[in-house]
Amino acid sequence: MCKVLINEVMLGKRSVGFECYSSENKEMVGMTAKQVKNAIKAGNKVFGFQLDSSGQLTVDRNFCNNYMVKTGIGSLSPKFESDCIVNIMYTVVGKVGTEYEVVSSRFFHGMMAEEKIKTLHELGAINGIKMDSKGKIQMLCSAVKSSTKEAVNKTEMNPTSPTE
Repeated sequence: MCKVLINEVMLGKRSVGFECYSSENKEMVGMTAKQVKNAIKAGNKVFGFQLDSSGQLTVDRNFCNNYMVKTGIGSLSPKFESDCIVNIMYTVVGKVGTEYEVVSSRFFHGMMAEEKIKTLHELGAINGIKMDSKGKIQMLCSAVKSSTKEAVNKTEMNPTSPTE
């Protein structure tokens, strides 16, 4: 499966690692920069990161508009200074039916309607999607899309169970 960048964890001005959402376990995992680099080199998908030409770990700005940095208990601030005025970021990690599965920088994990996703996109507070010229949402987590199809199939087989 894959992992998705949610937050960076800092100790003072030093990065100690990242909090990533694991699509396999559906939980948050901590990873150091070295672990992320090794995962990418091994061919595993770690959305939100890329290796530059010199092999250094960088943020994939196509996937992440911005993300939050945790510098202490309950203190989150945006990594990149911009006109974004939010204090929480959301990342789309899947789609079930007409709703999008999201994880927030404060570890909310749930579903959101398309209109809310579009509003968050206008505010610059969402990662993992791009809007095409017609205003249609394009998800960037290709590996996660296939895993959510299984959830849709389970729901279709048992329509009385709540959506996961």
